Amino acid sequence: MAHAHETVKEAALAAIRADYGKMTEIAKAVYENPALLASFERDPAAAAFAINGFVVPEGMHLHIADAQNNFTPAEDEGKFGDESAAAWNRVEVRAGYKTFSLVACQ
Repeated sequence: MAHAHETVKEAALAAIRADYGKMTEIAKAVYENPALLASFERDPAAAAFAINGFVVPEGMHLHIADAQNNFTPAEDEGKFGDESAAAWNRVEVRAGYKTFSLVACQ
């Protein structure tokens, strides 16, 4: 799985550049004001930037995850767990506040 190795390597390098302090602030802001979920549904990167200037690391995208691991916005159909895929990989990092987390994934 050479491709998987490259994906993990690229994602790890992107994750190193993430500002985890800002990620935690975003999770806290959404926890304290769940109405912000609507803006994450429309455009997660813009919503995060509007909260505190967070810039999504290149090659990654964002979600808010709740205590039941529900993603906002929902992950695209077939991204992971697709029965037709013999193998798949995913790299994600999270920074959370209480029961909400900001998820950056590739």
